[in-house]
Amino acid sequence: MRNKAFELGVHEDVKDADLQKYLDAAERRINKGTAYGKGQQLQASESVFLLDGLLKLGEANVIVGQPKVGKSSFSTGLIAALRDKRETFLGRDLMLPSTPMPVLIFGTDQSEGDWLHLLRREDIVKEDQTLDIDFFSSMETGEEYNFTKDGIRHMKEEIDKYQFPLVIIDSLSSMMEPTGIEENTSRFAQPIRSAIAKLRSTGATLVIIHHSVKRPNTWDWISECRGSSSISSVFSWGVLMRWVAQEDEGLARSDFRVGFSGKGRGSNAGGGVMGQYMDEGGWTYLDGLEAAQQVERIGQRIMELGGVRATVFDHLTVKHRMNVDVSSAELAGELNKHTSAISRELKILKAKGLVVESRRQEHVRFYELSTSAKTWWDQSALGLSEGVFPVDPVNHLLFNKKNNFNNSQDGTAEQPSHTLINIAPLTPVEVLENGEWTNSFVIRDASNLDRIVVQKAHNSTVTRGTTYQDPLRWGMEVRLCQSKPEPVPFDPSQLDLDDLPF
Repeated sequence: MRNKAFELGVHEDVKDADLQKYLDAAERRINKGTAYGKGQQLQASESVFLLDGLLKLGEANVIVGQPKVGKSSFSTGLIAALRDKRETFLGRDLMLPSTPMPVLIFGTDQSEGDWLHLLRREDIVKEDQTLDIDFFSSMETGEEYNFTKDGIRHMKEEIDKYQFPLVIIDSLSSMMEPTGIEENTSRFAQPIRSAIAKLRSTGATLVIIHHSVKRPNTWDWISECRGSSSISSVFSWGVLMRWVAQEDEGLARSDFRVGFSGKGRGSNAGGGVMGQYMDEGGWTYLDGLEAAQQVERIGQRIMELGGVRATVFDHLTVKHRMNVDVSSAELAGELNKHTSAISRELKILKAKGLVVESRRQEHVRFYELSTSAKTWWDQSALGLSEGVFPVDPVNHLLFNKKNNFNNSQDGTAEQPSHTLINIAPLTPVEVLENGEWTNSFVIRDASNLDRIVVQKAHNSTVTRGTTYQDPLRWGMEVRLCQSKPEPVPFDPSQLDLDDLPF
C-alpha cells in the first residue's frame, strides 16, 4: 500500500494500525453478507450434527483440548469411523452420507512422521504407506497452506475439488503463525473469520483443532480456549477435550479417561461423553460425562469449605470410611459443639449437595456423604484437614514406616528385624471379643503394635486396650474393619429438637 501511495504521489505518514484497518474494511466490503426484507425467504438451513452432540455438519467446529490429550487421534478416529460406516462413534450417533465423504487433512502442526504414526494406527495408510484419504499435508507445507490471504486461497482451491468434504485443520495456531498476529490480541480473530467464511462456502465440514489452557478447571471450551476471547466469538460450535482426572504435573499419568463436552449456538445437546484412546489404536466409549462433571463440581465445593463446616465434613468422611451414618447429636458430642449449630451446618452441607439424609430413627435424622462426595473422596488423595488423611487404595490406611538403626561401637549399623508402623488415628478397626470380631471401633493410639488403644467410633469415652490386663495386639485382637458396622443405637438423651418434624 505504501509503494502504491508513492507511485500516486501520496506522501501521507500512515501508521501500520491504520493501514490494517483500511485492509480489514476492504475485506468486509468484498465479503458482504446477504440482507433480507419482509416476505423474502432465508437461504440458509438449520445445522444438523454429523456426530450427535459433538460435531456439526457443514459448519466450522473447533476442538479445544489440553496438550497431548488426543486431539489429532480423535480426528483420525472420526475419519476411520466414517470410512467403516459405523453407526456410532464414542457412543454418539454418526450421520453417514449416502456416498463416501471426501477427507482432507491440513496437518501443519506435526511432521509427516508424527502423522504417519496416527494414520497407521487407524489403517488410513496401507502397509506400503499408501494414503487412503483424498488429501494430506503436514508441517512442511505450512508456507503454502495457512490463514494468510494467499494461504486461504490455496486451501480453498484444494477443497473445491471435492463435494461436501470433511476438512481437518490441525492446528489453528500453526495456521495463524504466518500472519504474525499475536494470539492474545483481538486482531487474531479476523483472519480466522475470513478463512472460515471462504472455506465454508465450499460446503465443507470444518474441524479446526486448537489448544486449551494448560490445566482447564471447567467443561466449557469458551472459558478454557487459549488466547484472545475474540477466538471463541468466531465459532458457533465447539468441543472441549480434557482429562477427566486432573493429575499432578510432572508425574506419569495413570488415568487416561478423556471427556468431550460440546457447546454452541442453536443447540441444546445435553451432557458429554467419556472415552479412552486404546494402546492398540482406536477410541472406546466409556460412559456419559454427567457423573464425572458432578463429582468435579462437588470437589470444588468441598475445597471451598472452611471453619466448623469443614470440620463437620471431615468427620463425615471418617464415618464414610467406617461405612456408618451419624446424627447431629453424635457429631455435636464428638466436636464439643451445640447440637443446633451442628444441625445448621449439616443443612448447609446438604444444600450444597455434599451431604444427604440417610435414614430416620425415632424422629432422629442420620446423615452421610452424598454419592458424588463419596466418589470424589474415594478418588482423591487429599487430606482436607487435621485428622483426615490420604486413603491408601489397598489397605485404607496411612502407614508411616520408621526404620531404626543402632550404631555399634565399631561403626557398623544393625537393622532391626521388624519395622515399626504407626497406624493413623481414627482408622476403622474390629476388635476380638468373646471369640467374635466386633466393629464400630477406631484407632486411638497405635504407636505400639503390642499395646493398641481403640475407642468406640460414636463415643470416645468407651475405650479398649488401656490396661495391662486387657492388651490389644495387631493381627491378634485388632484388625482392619472388614464388615459394615451395626447402626449406632438410639439414645433419647441425645435427641436433637431441631430435627423434630413438628
